[in-house]
Amino acid sequence: PPGGGAAGGGAVSSGGGVPADKTGGVRPVVPSPAASASAAAVFLPDNSGGDSDRPIDLNAYLRSENRVRPPSETALIGHWLAVDGVQPEVPQNPPPPPIVYPLGGGDGGVGVGGGAEGGGARGDGAGANGSVVHRVEDEEEEEALAEANRDGGGKGGVGPDGKGAGGPSVSVRHLLPRLLSEELRMYFTRVTLAVERGSPEQQDAALVSIGRDSGLQELVPFFVRFVSRRIYDDLGRADHCRVLVRLAAKLVGNPHVHLELHLHQMLPAVITCVVARRLGSSPSDDHWSLREEAARTLVLACRKFGDRYATLRARVLRTLCEALGPDRPAASRYGGIVGLALFGPRAVDAFLLPVATAYWEAWEAALGGEKVMARRFEIRQCQTALLNALGVFLSNATTQEQAGRLDSDALADVFGERLIPLRAGGSDPSEYASCIL
Repeated sequence: PPGGGAAGGGAVSSGGGVPADKTGGVRPVVPSPAASASAAAVFLPDNSGGDSDRPIDLNAYLRSENRVRPPSETALIGHWLAVDGVQPEVPQNPPPPPIVYPLGGGDGGVGVGGGAEGGGARGDGAGANGSVVHRVEDEEEEEALAEANRDGGGKGGVGPDGKGAGGPSVSVRHLLPRLLSEELRMYFTRVTLAVERGSPEQQDAALVSIGRDSGLQELVPFFVRFVSRRIYDDLGRADHCRVLVRLAAKLVGNPHVHLELHLHQMLPAVITCVVARRLGSSPSDDHWSLREEAARTLVLACRKFGDRYATLRARVLRTLCEALGPDRPAASRYGGIVGLALFGPRAVDAFLLPVATAYWEAWEAALGGEKVMARRFEIRQCQTALLNALGVFLSNATTQEQAGRLDSDALADVFGERLIPLRAGGSDPSEYASCIL
């Protein structure tokens, strides 16, 4: 062979062939006749530095050129990205960083069992005109976590399991916004825009979607935070708070959504809409319907989660009873009466019947000397709510229960003929007409 190399010996001499100065440092190596017929000409760099007889080890050369191992055969395996909105801890999924912060909420709102303490929570940055578009952003989540770490436990944070704030710290794997898909982010933005600035038709469509769609579990913490913050920021806008309460009701009523871990954030805001001293910017605002809507949402949550958390219903009832105190305004009393009436005849029997006559006499005396029309209207609203509560008991209790729990003569002296439609049930107008005749 040219250059005197051994045929098939694994080494090739660099002698012979075209001189290096004629080829620019690269010379062709002609294969040996005894070599494989499929072997092609190999161009080797001339780095011998003048020593043209130094042999070149082809195996070493190939190893030096293939330092990066070729990729293995492509294979696909299946694993769960999320189960009910929670990322499973499997090796294929990246583990989210654990975040430690104390149990309990901030100082804002009304605790489930602690009355109205503190002010409102910090909002998303939108003013009263709703000019800010709410998006799921990492910065908002990090800011909220930093605020929770700074503040620690608060006065109004009570967990759904009945444990108060200020307890031991727990490690929680927080849902990071960047793990949400682009579709979920767009869905959250569209729904919040409809709630904030949409027409009534758009708001109804968004609320219907929240109430029946599946696959919203990953957005639950963001919707809960949105509802609670906006309620605290917009307590002076009764109409807007009513839409937010309806959004909370749709979240509670959705059978595909699990709210157990978020009740301690949403229920205080809902209770605030029931028993707050003032919910409107002027006395003419219709905050009465807002209190009724919030009370229905509260009762719905207690009926759905009351079996899982034994103290939830009792704590809510205690808060509603505190709203009936003598130092509370008429609007708060109205919310307490409406809420207790919606819990059913047993709640009316336990909490309203013992004080019904005393409250009615006090209201009648106040009406006799009150000249302000707004104040008179508030008293009339409370009287109407109390009569409706008595109707709930009288229409659902048996005759034996009424005889054992009611003093008919005392009630007749105080309420007079107002009890006639309540005893008749009010379901058939002819029954009330026959009583009058």
